[in-house]
Amino acid sequence: MFFISKSHWQLNLRSLKRSFTSKPWTYEEAYAWQRSFNEQKIPKEHVTIAFSRSSGPGGQNVNKVNTKVDLRLSLPKATWIPDYAKTKLRSTSSIKKSKNDELIITSDKTRSQAKNIKDCYDKLVCVIKEAVAVQKEPDEMTLERVRQLQNLQEKNRKDFKKRLSQKKSDRRSKGKDY
Repeated sequence: MFFISKSHWQLNLRSLKRSFTSKPWTYEEAYAWQRSFNEQKIPKEHVTIAFSRSSGPGGQNVNKVNTKVDLRLSLPKATWIPDYAKTKLRSTSSIKKSKNDELIITSDKTRSQAKNIKDCYDKLVCVIKEAVAVQKEPDEMTLERVRQLQNLQEKNRKDFKKRLSQKKSDRRSKGKDY
């Protein structure tokens, strides 16, 4: 008989709930998700692949063979992507998007259809990993160093202003010296 402890069940339930929230993950959660995410984790039923003729030089091969790949990922169906990452993907201007809320990734880099499919999946994985990324919180030492540098910069700015003011006041005539 298989037995799952209550604490193990609560942990799994917590991580399951976490993937459906719009609140960004902590750095550790996002990093763990990124490390485990790869091309095999993308459900093939959520991806649509279309082929067309590639553009550019290539002669007869380009004119005859459909090597260009258009990969489309429907964001509403992609429940395995965290909601906050979907929001980032929708707002990112570097990715093509359709009116149907789909990400469009194309590749015509090589003369092989299979290599272009692989290239599209690699691009998709990179784009999703970037969207999931959460900036790491600075540690206390770094924050203290930043405060010290800001104070030093402010002190130097005030010293410079005092020297400039003194130089200008020295230029003013205070009467005849001769």
